[in-house]
Parts: sequence; C-alpha cells; structure tokens
Amino acid sequence: MKFLATVLLLLPLASHAANAAYLRIFLMQPKEVMLQKLNGIDEMDQYVKEVERNINKEITTLPEQQAWGFLVMAVREDGKVKAWVDTDDAVPASVAKAMVNVAQNTKAFTVKNGAAVFSLGFALDGADLPVNKMPFPTEWKEVSGCSNEDCAEKNVEEIVLKSW
Repeated sequence: MKFLATVLLLLPLASHAANAAYLRIFLMQPKEVMLQKLNGIDEMDQYVKEVERNINKEITTLPEQQAWGFLVMAVREDGKVKAWVDTDDAVPASVAKAMVNVAQNTKAFTVKNGAAVFSLGFALDGADLPVNKMPFPTEWKEVSGCSNEDCAEKNVEEIVLKSW
C-alpha cells in the first residue's frame, strides 16, 4: 500500500512535459480563394494533422509553460512551406522553433498556384486562446509596412510571397 501511495505521489513529477492543444484553424485568405488553390481539403487536413502530431512528439521533452499563439503556415505551389509563430504571449523559444521546424519539414499538400496561407491557434499546457485575435507575424508587418491597426486590409498571399 505504501508503494502504491509513493507511485501516485510521483506521477505529477513524471508528467511535466509540454503539450499543445490546437484550438482553431484560420484561413488567412477568403475561403473561395483557398478552395480554388487546393485539390480538395483532404490533403490540407492530412498535413495539418501530421504537423500537430509531430509537434507534440517534438515538444514532449520540453518543460511545461502555459502560453498561447498561432502557428502561421504558407504552402507555395512548388511544395515549399514557410512558418511563423505569432503571439503576444511568452511561447518558449524552444517550442516555437520546434513548431516552425516541423511545419517547414513536413511534406505539404498540393497548391495549384501562388500560396495557400492558414494558421493554427494553439494553447500550451492548458492556456486559453484569446477571443478576437488574428495572427499577423512581425515579419509580415515589416514587409507590408503596416501596424496592427491597418494590416487587416492587406493581401496576405502577396505579403507571404514577398517575405519568402
């Protein structure tokens, strides 16, 4: 009985590993534009699921820290992927790096022309994703010359292709 009690006390110590929950997918372009770029939604869905699984495998050895953010991804017609982590929260650099590396090194889905741009809203270790937040990575602001207030009207695909 003492052994079982000791094991139960140690369980919280053994579970201190980062974990990401994926709460929302945001199309960064109008739905009609995205659908014209894809051969259906299934390939994109498979890519997203693989990225989610592989990120959680990569970050399982990293320490827990509650944080939220967006993993923004762009897939070009040549199959190349570029990714950014965008947040106002303190996402650990090791987690952000793992997310970007996984997204950029996972075989992408087919894009017929230009780039398909979307993001995953994520929460680390039980954090909440704020309502009414949309991603617009810092690099995009530099390329487009806009700030948060005037970025909404910008052409995301154009900005992504310039920032490649």
